[in-house]
Amino acid sequence: MIYNFLTVRRLSPRAMAQTLAVVVGVAEADVDVADTGAGEDHRDWDAPVICGYHTVDGDLALSWDVYVTDAVPAPPDEAGAALRIAELSGTTVLYPAAGARPSAYWAAAPDGTVTRVRVREGDDDRAGPVLLSVDAAEAPLTQLPSARVALLPEVYWDETVPTPVADAFAAAADPGDTAPAGSIRRRARDVLTVWERLARRAEADWAPSGRYPHELYLHDLTARDDLAELLAGAGLGDDAALLAKAVDELDAAFRTGTRDDDGVLLGGITRSGTAVLTRGWWWHRRPLRLPWEGGGS
Repeated sequence: MIYNFLTVRRLSPRAMAQTLAVVVGVAEADVDVADTGAGEDHRDWDAPVICGYHTVDGDLALSWDVYVTDAVPAPPDEAGAALRIAELSGTTVLYPAAGARPSAYWAAAPDGTVTRVRVREGDDDRAGPVLLSVDAAEAPLTQLPSARVALLPEVYWDETVPTPVADAFAAAADPGDTAPAGSIRRRARDVLTVWERLARRAEADWAPSGRYPHELYLHDLTARDDLAELLAGAGLGDDAALLAKAVDELDAAFRTGTRDDDGVLLGGITRSGTAVLTRGWWWHRRPLRLPWEGGGS
């Protein structure tokens, strides 16, 4: 088991060892903790738990790299270990989220709060420890008061949402997936996928997370604008009927999760007022439950 943690507070090596011992269920003597910049000669590489740490600057204090060997039976997963460390040591603990975005982390606070946060790295040319800031969090964190509380769009953009309708259209319109980037068929496939992701979320009360930022909601509505443009043109040829059928199905799903409000909500969000009524009908509707308000499910 490997853990990668960032902590808001700087614990002593002794406190780190004591905490890790409790978390993974071993004796303190079975935990080797050392500064990674102090050399390796004094390390106990046979210890069941090995932790190297180094100092960071900014909103965070320490970076931990923990290796739990197979000699330790059933250690907790990274999320469970982070929450337990936070509880025992009184420091908020960050750990990486799955996915390809290095700025996306989870944070576990001593009060039991677990939420997503965004970590920014400072100038690489800066001398000394790396500078890390937490510029946003999806829930208030007492030990990170400067973090803006907001939904993080990248979290939801990366969520897995099945798109069977868009996949079926792509398979029929471009069976070998050979359409070049920028081609009309590739564009149709891409914007249909975005529209399906939004329609499926709305239909399912914003599953999988129950939340969705309004910035992404507005972005996804523009995909329906693009689909209207494609359907009005002649570039798709025989595939136009396939696209129209797919769009009709997804429009029905979107209507299931929204209601007509004469564009009041989106007129306010976009600050365009009644001008939103000149846009497609999808701009005149609002979600049955606003997924960017409240905690969701």
